Amino acid sequence: MAALDLAQLEDLGKALLNATLDDLHQWLE
Repeated sequence: MAALDLAQLEDLGKALLNATLDDLHQWLE
C-alpha cells in the first residue's frame, strides 16, 4: 500500500514538474 502511494506521489510530482517547466518555458518566450 505504501509503495503504491509512493509511486502515485512520484507520478504526481513528475506531472506537476512537467507542467511547471512547460509554463516557465512559455513565460520565457
